[in-house]
Amino acid sequence: MSYHIKTLAEDKLAELYETHMRQDFPASELKPLSHILRSMEAGYGFSLGLYEEEELAGYAVFILCKETSCALLDYFAILRDRRGKGMGHQAFSLIETYFRENLPEIETLYIESERVSAAENEAQRLVRERRIAFYLSCGCKMTNLRSVLFGVDYSVLYKPLGEAQQAGLASREALDALYRLMFKPEHYAKAVRLTVMSESKDNAVSV
Repeated sequence: MSYHIKTLAEDKLAELYETHMRQDFPASELKPLSHILRSMEAGYGFSLGLYEEEELAGYAVFILCKETSCALLDYFAILRDRRGKGMGHQAFSLIETYFRENLPEIETLYIESERVSAAENEAQRLVRERRIAFYLSCGCKMTNLRSVLFGVDYSVLYKPLGEAQQAGLASREALDALYRLMFKPEHYAKAVRLTVMSESKDNAVSV
């Protein structure tokens, strides 16, 4: 099959939000649609669709901070009826290619994944381990950063892009700049916590 990626217009993202994103992500993790659209209108948010021929197969939503040459993968999902076919790895590879060809100034892509050690039960723990293992298999690296956003506890991974692939570095300051761009000052002060951990059980799965 032939897969390709293209940018999603605001109206397409709004449709996607109602038909898929509400089902693909817990309510605690899903920002209001108005928040996502506002970031796109302001020019620091954008969305990509993964297509099989002309049919949508997956999507990704990003936040860009060009001042720090970084981006955040805010949401990423393959449509439910297309999962389990290895499409996630193909999509992530196409995303990397998109950044190299269209946003060469972006050197680091950050990814949040719910912390394994914060899982409430065994089933949740296994899901979180699989999710982190997926990103590691895509060449991402685990950081020692922990972010808690509106009560949701995340480990932070990153994927070096472009010249940064040689350095392989992640920065608390760069991720913090992304959060300050995403959230209003009053929301940042009340609901955003970004810390550096000396040790983490979650980091034990890093490569």
